[in-house]
Amino acid sequence: MLVKVVRPEAIRRQKDSWGFLRGRRRRFFHLKNFMRVLEEQVAFYAAEGHASQHLEEVIGLVDTDIGPGLAVRCETFRSDIAPTVASLMKSRRLDRSILLLLEEFFDWLERSPIIVNELGINNLVLSDRLTGRSRIVLIDGYGENAAVPLKSWSQSLNRYDKRQKVDKLRARLNAAALSSDGALDQSLAATR
Repeated sequence: MLVKVVRPEAIRRQKDSWGFLRGRRRRFFHLKNFMRVLEEQVAFYAAEGHASQHLEEVIGLVDTDIGPGLAVRCETFRSDIAPTVASLMKSRRLDRSILLLLEEFFDWLERSPIIVNELGINNLVLSDRLTGRSRIVLIDGYGENAAVPLKSWSQSLNRYDKRQKVDKLRARLNAAALSSDGALDQSLAATR
C-alpha cells in the first residue's frame, strides 16, 4: 500500500488562492486532488460496472502524522515497485513490447470516461500486479481540474483532449527513441 499526502507548499498555495477560482471543489480545499481521483474511479465504475486495470486501485482516505492521505494499492512489476515510463526511458528499457502496452493503454484511455489533466511519463507505470500480465497503469494526473467542468459535460471534448495529450506523449516517446538509437522510432511507428 502507498499513501499519497498533500505537500505543505501545495496547502499554502491553496490557502493563498482566491476562493472563487477554486471552482466547484473549493470546499475540499487542499484535498481537491483526492476528490478528483475518487470522482474518476466512481465515473469508471458507473460507466463500466467494475474497476479499471489501467487505473491505480484506491483503498480510501487515511489519517497520517502529517495530515490526511489517499491510500492506494502499490503497483508492482516482477515483485518490485512498478517502474515509471520515465525510468524505463532513462534506463533504455523501453522496448517494443512496452510500446505495444502503451498503445493498448492509449486505446483504452480514449474509449474510457476518464478525464486526464496531465498525461506524462512520470504518471504511467509498468505493472504486472493483477494477473501477472504486464499493463500500463495511470497513477496520477487524472480528474477534471477546471472550474467549469467542460470535459465532464462533453464526451467528445474529453476524447479530443485525450487524443491531443496522447499525440503529444507519442511525440515525446518518439523523440526519446530517436535520441537513443532510432530502433524504438521504428517500433513506435509500427504500433500505430
